[in-house]
Amino acid sequence: MKHIIRYGLIVLMTFIITPCLDTLTVCQAKNINIDICNQVSTEQLTKLYRKQLYSTKNNNGCYWSEKPGSMAYFDIGLHKQYKDLREYWNKELSSNITLEKITDLGDDGLMAVSEGDLGVIIIRKNKWILRSAVTFLDIEPGTEKHKVLWDIYRGILKNIK
Repeated sequence: MKHIIRYGLIVLMTFIITPCLDTLTVCQAKNINIDICNQVSTEQLTKLYRKQLYSTKNNNGCYWSEKPGSMAYFDIGLHKQYKDLREYWNKELSSNITLEKITDLGDDGLMAVSEGDLGVIIIRKNKWILRSAVTFLDIEPGTEKHKVLWDIYRGILKNIK
C-alpha cells in the first residue's frame, strides 16, 4: 500500500506539479544560473539510493533516474516564489500526509511526510524556491540519508543570492 500511495504522489508530481513549476521556472529563473545536476555528487547519490542514478538537466533544475531520461526518483528545481509555501500543496492533504516545518535550511520551508518518509520539499531562500521530490528514496526524517539530502540542499541554497 505504501508504494501505491508513493507512486500516486510521484505521478502527481511528475505529470502535474513539476511541468507547471518548470514552465514558471523558464519564465522566471532568468537571473539565476546554478547547474543543479553538477551540485550533486555521485557519492551523495550513492548514499541516497541503492542503484546508480543518472542526471537529466531540466530547465532550472535536474532530476535523477535509474535510466537516463526515465522516471524521476529524485528531482530538484529552482524558481522565483509566486505563492505562499503552503499553497504548493492541495488545500486538503491525504490523511497519511503531514506537512512539517523546515527551520534549519533557507528562510522558510515545508516538507511532506507520508507514512514516515519524506516526499515533496519546498524551501524558500530570499525570493527563490527550491522544490524537490524524494518520494522513491525512502528517506525517514532524522536518518543519515536525511542529513545527506540536507547537505545537498544546503550546497544549492548557498549559491542563491
